[in-house]
Amino acid sequence: MNDASFAGRRSFSWIIPALASLCFACLSLAILKYPGLQEDEILFTAPMYMPALFRLKVWGVTVPLMLMGYLGTLKTWLYSAILEVFPPSRWAVRVPVVVAGVITIGLTWMWVRRVAGSRAAAFAVALLSTDAVFIMTNTFDWGPVALQHVFLMGGLLAVQIWIDGQASSGGGPHWFLAAGFFLWGLGLWDKALMIWPLTGLAIAAVCVYPRELRRHLKRVPLMIAAGSLLLGALPLVGYNLARHGETASAYAKFAADQLPRKLHELEYTLDGSVLLGPIVATTPGLIAQTPATLVERLSVAVQRRFGEHARNLMLPAIALSLLCMVLQFRATQFRILIFVLIAMTVAWLQMAMNAGTGGGAHHVILLWPFPCIFVGISLATAAERAPKIIGRAVFAVAALLVCGNVLNTNEYLADLILNGAVGGWTDAFYRLTGAVYPYRSGRIGIVDWGYQNGLHLISDGELKTAEVTDKDAIDWNAMVLVQHTDDNQLYSGVNDKLSSAAMAHGYTEQVIRTVHDNQGRPVFEIFRFGAAGNQPAR
Repeated sequence: MNDASFAGRRSFSWIIPALASLCFACLSLAILKYPGLQEDEILFTAPMYMPALFRLKVWGVTVPLMLMGYLGTLKTWLYSAILEVFPPSRWAVRVPVVVAGVITIGLTWMWVRRVAGSRAAAFAVALLSTDAVFIMTNTFDWGPVALQHVFLMGGLLAVQIWIDGQASSGGGPHWFLAAGFFLWGLGLWDKALMIWPLTGLAIAAVCVYPRELRRHLKRVPLMIAAGSLLLGALPLVGYNLARHGETASAYAKFAADQLPRKLHELEYTLDGSVLLGPIVATTPGLIAQTPATLVERLSVAVQRRFGEHARNLMLPAIALSLLCMVLQFRATQFRILIFVLIAMTVAWLQMAMNAGTGGGAHHVILLWPFPCIFVGISLATAAERAPKIIGRAVFAVAALLVCGNVLNTNEYLADLILNGAVGGWTDAFYRLTGAVYPYRSGRIGIVDWGYQNGLHLISDGELKTAEVTDKDAIDWNAMVLVQHTDDNQLYSGVNDKLSSAAMAHGYTEQVIRTVHDNQGRPVFEIFRFGAAGNQPAR
């Protein structure tokens, strides 16, 4: 079967990306409702309720531009419009990034199809749309990563269209070149860590396509590309001009001492196990959960029928793909495989060799969708060039990889149903918002990290909070405070430090209410301070 017959008619060629997008959306929406809103997931909402780090005043209106030295407010701008239409909720926060994930799948299909054919594109999006860590990190977007994927692949596709146009016509408009670099600039503003994959792509292009680069790197295209990139990243550029290059000076620091740990994080992200434990509880709580809906019953039944699948088959798939690539070094797709491999390697080395990065799934996932693309192109190349019986075996391998992904993703869903979420993702957050609402007339004291942004968002700014790291600022007689229970503290020891400070002022903690998650685990305590022997007013 050649690639043309696989593509078939024009209408058929979109069935595969449509099915992949539908599969991704269904899996994402099935998982979406279980975890609570996590602090970093909704960090973009902070400028809606308090001043941003870097902002501009235009005609009397304050415009937020940067949340942190490497994190822009593009997502804040988008959600300011979304939350004007839809009330704050887990659905309003998460459905838009699910849509972004669908767009990423479509862009991946279009780029891979251009550079390696329809079969390779089909394999790539089938793997990507069922990848558990891609689904989890995109749906809960605490990196943030969803827009990063869209801008990376959107820019890559636009530049590829420009390159193809230059090759076919020998010249012409540079609109696609400008659009591609503008999207990459927006990605840098959204999160400056976009520099990792962009540097990887640049070095890969120099290594693999030097002659093509020399042919295309002329004065006008270079000026258009640079200008478009700067325009997209203009807020980030303005911040660094005002702060003397703080993004690089404060966050780019060489450190190789954590390389072994970061290698393990890469391994666990590739094999799909990295978020079982940190987000998804792997053991039941105090209250046994019974699957209630058809989806829940089906998910738990699949887990019980096929067993636990904490890992997918991506690591052996990459090993097999490397072997296929070496054996197929004369294939036309060999150069694009080397290009993708170099881009991934360079991008990972940058995060691995930098202090404080590369040790979490929300960094490693910025390599995606390239691992799925690499495996997809390599297997497709083997299927095209091998005898028919081996080609059929390759299709069977691809189907097995997708099934492994689906079972791994179902492991996350079934564990969320039965065990719930943990840490900053606890579903007790939803009960907490209702429990503190009666005290909205005063400021709510925030003891630990992990729930302040959520209280602001769900109450639409009605709940006012104050961090109590400055003990002298506490109103010991009146303030209602919220802390994690001792075994759920995210910043270890914060409860004891506050309690010791209270005792030094002659006060003790008096719990008003303990907030539990759906599995019956105590997670939050709402309390006041009072003199020993007194009970708080409820």
